[in-house]
Amino acid sequence: MVQCFVKKEYEPPFGIAKMPRLFSVSRTDAQASAHPRVMHAHDDLVEVVLVRGGESRYFVGGTPYDAARGCLFIFNSRVVHDEPSGPDRPVATASLALGGLAVPGLRENALIPEQASPVCHLSEAQTVRLERLYDVLYEELTAGNDDGAHHLLLAILTLVQQYRAAAADGAADGGSAVAHSIKTYIDAHFAEEFSLQQMADALHISPYHLSHVCKEATGYSPLQYVLRRRIGEAQTLLITTDLPITRIAAQVGYDNPSHFNAQFAKAVGMAPRTFRESLPAPRLTARGFLLDKTARTLWFFCAAGSTIIS
Repeated sequence: MVQCFVKKEYEPPFGIAKMPRLFSVSRTDAQASAHPRVMHAHDDLVEVVLVRGGESRYFVGGTPYDAARGCLFIFNSRVVHDEPSGPDRPVATASLALGGLAVPGLRENALIPEQASPVCHLSEAQTVRLERLYDVLYEELTAGNDDGAHHLLLAILTLVQQYRAAAADGAADGGSAVAHSIKTYIDAHFAEEFSLQQMADALHISPYHLSHVCKEATGYSPLQYVLRRRIGEAQTLLITTDLPITRIAAQVGYDNPSHFNAQFAKAVGMAPRTFRESLPAPRLTARGFLLDKTARTLWFFCAAGSTIIS
């Protein structure tokens, strides 16, 4: 017989005193990533994303980060993130979203400090361990074991905390104050009519300097950044609401629905209507989960007051 003993008293991960609410778990295979989730943010949810395979370049708060197997990303609520993928760069991920999070010393629904790097790089052994927990969490949700799922959430958060500490991650490369101002301005005004000169005037810099700093910090020109924010927000509305597509187009800054359709298809690889129709057709199970087993991207949701995210 081989016995293992507990060596220390249990301490909740990240010092949380109240159980957070597990909102969803998703697995995306490389094939499904051909239709990417474009630049977006979540108002009251934290995402923990493990890259299982493939390669890409994610943008978090406008800052680029390489994404490959073993990269563990944390997206605090209200942090804009962009996860480019496509036929030429398929990416497989496992992710979870949680809300009701209160970490001592941080704002609500923030798992890491704002200045901390959103990514840490895991060893293969660490990646495999975390993958297994995601798989078990997935299986428990399909079985309707929501209590067990929340305990598994704590186990995952414990590993995430340990791995980030072991990686000794440094502060994020946040770029200059000008870059931060540019990203903040666009995130607040992306649905308005775009004017490079107007943005430059508001930030008290020249249009040339604005364009140069934005491209250097985010990898996108100001117009490209605005367009990706618009399409990302449109995806969120298509997923989480029943709003007509024409209204969504107007809400994210497009007066011409045809132009919106063309821009959306160029960014996502399909028209807005096709994107909405391709989403899992959720159904409420007896145990209170919205469940779809057929889609290549699989979502599982707690029923109470939930909306769909990716």
